[in-house]
Amino acid sequence: MPITAQALVLASLLIAPGLIAVLIAITLGVVEREVTQYQLYGTAFVSSILIDVVFVWIVQVSGKDVTGRDALENIFFTESGFQVIAAVGLFAIAIFVGVIYSIGLHFDIPDKSRALLGHFTSRRRNPWQPWEGTLKDADVVQINLSTGYDVVGRLGEYSRVGKERQIMLHSPQFDFEDEPNRMKILLFEDEIDTVSIQSIESQSGLNRRTKIFSCVIILFLVVVAAISIFY
Repeated sequence: MPITAQALVLASLLIAPGLIAVLIAITLGVVEREVTQYQLYGTAFVSSILIDVVFVWIVQVSGKDVTGRDALENIFFTESGFQVIAAVGLFAIAIFVGVIYSIGLHFDIPDKSRALLGHFTSRRRNPWQPWEGTLKDADVVQINLSTGYDVVGRLGEYSRVGKERQIMLHSPQFDFEDEPNRMKILLFEDEIDTVSIQSIESQSGLNRRTKIFSCVIILFLVVVAAISIFY
């Protein structure tokens, strides 16, 4: 079977959505760990299959039969020319899948799943490195400095895996000060001796429900927009 320009464009349209979804997930989900090419392209390939299956299902629900490659080509190429609206619908589904991925990353679904599986094993494994796992839910921390002094403050930011260990504190107070005279301070790895967690950050049920409700609304609007393109 000869390879035509339409076949190449169709192949690109069917492969690209998975890569788009993964890139959206990495960007919105703030993935700071290095992603290997195997993980990137493997996840993109599987995501493309998922997106294409959903796309074909929506097309069939709209009343068009897809029985082979020719029928699939006819979705994008007709006598009147290239159907931009079909391509937009396909990429809308890719964006939707990417947003779902990013929400899962934002709420640490992979780490929570690994932690849940850890309950069924004889040996618990921490899904994070100790530096990141210990500071993950920390609010107020006390840092013993290499100079012998202590500093207490609210945890603002901390470096992630694979980077120099740094901590930024809000309203820091040293043990030799009566009142803090600075808004924030950045401590570098060679200054930090030990870190003690004094309090854990907690979210109210209302804030948690509000975030979940907002995510559900956004996903619902994206689904409606994707489906409405074909009607």
